[in-house]
Amino acid sequence: MNPIPPLTTKLLWLTLGSLILSMMPMGILVRLMLWPYPGFADGMELGMGNFMPWQLLTHLLVNPGMKLIFVGLTLYFFGGSMLEMTWGSRRYGLFLLACALGSALVQFLVSTLAFTFGLMSYQPIAGADGVMYGILFACAYLYPKQQVMLMIPPIPMKMQTLVIALCAITFLLGIWQDGVFSQFGFLGGMLAAWLHIRYWRGQPPFGRKKPSKPKLRVVH
Repeated sequence: MNPIPPLTTKLLWLTLGSLILSMMPMGILVRLMLWPYPGFADGMELGMGNFMPWQLLTHLLVNPGMKLIFVGLTLYFFGGSMLEMTWGSRRYGLFLLACALGSALVQFLVSTLAFTFGLMSYQPIAGADGVMYGILFACAYLYPKQQVMLMIPPIPMKMQTLVIALCAITFLLGIWQDGVFSQFGFLGGMLAAWLHIRYWRGQPPFGRKKPSKPKLRVVH
């Protein structure tokens, strides 16, 4: 059995800390969740409301219920065993940061616009779904045909099939529980993962500048 890579080890300990954090009073947790920016509502200036800049990262630590199990399994089986072993700790860490910020910014923007136009109530978002689905997307993007074995049910399937099925289930369940505008965080994480990998590869929309042709000197 391969040892757990160093960054994944730290992240698993952080996940355990998130379990302890979930036992804190709700008055503390709501200050860590990601709130929309209220701006102006009903003609009254609300200013920042409950939103604070640190929530763009701290909302990742608030993972209620079964979400913590999903976070731990994803970090161990996919993040550490596949991505960190392939990229190394530094690159893997930068990738996770890109997914975290991309997920948070997309969710913050969508929630703010939805609240502004009366399509969503004033409520916070929490969870590391954006980062976890960024990891899963990267695995499916890099190793689409690799066979993986599910624990429940114990059936083999291709990596890309697994990720598509998980995304569809998460999206539909999320709409049923929290509404459609609360589901853009994990989509933003996947978008950030795709853009980050293509940036490393120099692929569109980040195509590297073509080397200029050497100038020929004419000698008479």
